[in-house]
Amino acid sequence: MRSTSGADTQHFNAETLDDHMRLDYYGTVANWQNGLEHDRRWLEGVAFTEQSLKAEKPHVSQEVDHTVGNGFTHKFALAAWAQAYRYGKKQVAIRGDIVSAPLREIQRYRNDRLVVLDRIVVCVVGGVEPGAALFLIAKQLEGIRSDAKSALPVETSSGNRDITWDLDARHLLITWPIPDADKEDYAFLMIFGHLLSMRIFGDSYLTSMTGPALAGADLRSPEGAYFYVSVSLKRDAPLPDVRQKIWSHVEALRKDPLSQAPLLGQQFAFSLTHVMDPATIQQQAPPGATPAMMEGNLGLQYGMAQFRYGPHLNGLAQKLSSADATRTQQAAQRHLTADKSSVYTISPAKPAN
Repeated sequence: MRSTSGADTQHFNAETLDDHMRLDYYGTVANWQNGLEHDRRWLEGVAFTEQSLKAEKPHVSQEVDHTVGNGFTHKFALAAWAQAYRYGKKQVAIRGDIVSAPLREIQRYRNDRLVVLDRIVVCVVGGVEPGAALFLIAKQLEGIRSDAKSALPVETSSGNRDITWDLDARHLLITWPIPDADKEDYAFLMIFGHLLSMRIFGDSYLTSMTGPALAGADLRSPEGAYFYVSVSLKRDAPLPDVRQKIWSHVEALRKDPLSQAPLLGQQFAFSLTHVMDPATIQQQAPPGATPAMMEGNLGLQYGMAQFRYGPHLNGLAQKLSSADATRTQQAAQRHLTADKSSVYTISPAKPAN
């Protein structure tokens, strides 16, 4: 991000998730084109330099320290999962890869994988007239060319795995392969993931033993879609007990009546196809959150939905809006079984003697 915006972190931001990288600009009607210029330069492939790489690595390392220290190891766990599942690795160097990454490899990977032209979504939120915005976006971006391609599927390594990494943290990740977003069961598993998250969050034992817990159907790799449960483990958390507790919640939801499923499905469907009125949620905003910030976050959510589900978005919303308890439960019973799961335990590597 700083390769095109310099040190202006007040207006520019970027985040790398497991399925995409996002560039953000928070501006005004008067200066929003500064963000568009930033995007154009990034997509065109502005060259990195040894100087910029040297300056950036400490920032990345500081982010690692901050997130690990607060138990937010989810993104790192998904990176480790990809290395283990897709390439059979048992040891993953998160911090080490940051330190050792050479300029030529970063540049090559960006050129080969990042700017896949049919996988780019541009989202503008605010007071710019749509026709004018589309005209200026097309003018800035229509000349961009790229040979980047999405990564191809590989022969994966399924089954339970114990992984080590160079972080002072432990993590538990459970995954199940599931149908893709164009299939009916995917919508029901989205609902099931939210219900499971609520159960885990309401378990006082789990919240005392783990950091933030995530569950859902939005994990993807080139090989397909996956349902997952992801929890960071506190230092004294007994892994077998935590794992058994999570399994008990999965099993209970697979058997109990899911009366909340229809309402959740309708809410999900609305959020995928509509942008909420910022004035409505401003009343619940945390201190210091401006209307512009709320609009920006709503736009991020809507843009991510467009990116993730694209041509399947409307069909997915229709399936969600018609979801019922029985079909949601049946989808979980079909796909979220013990024999179809893979359990990944991630622990710090032992120091070399």
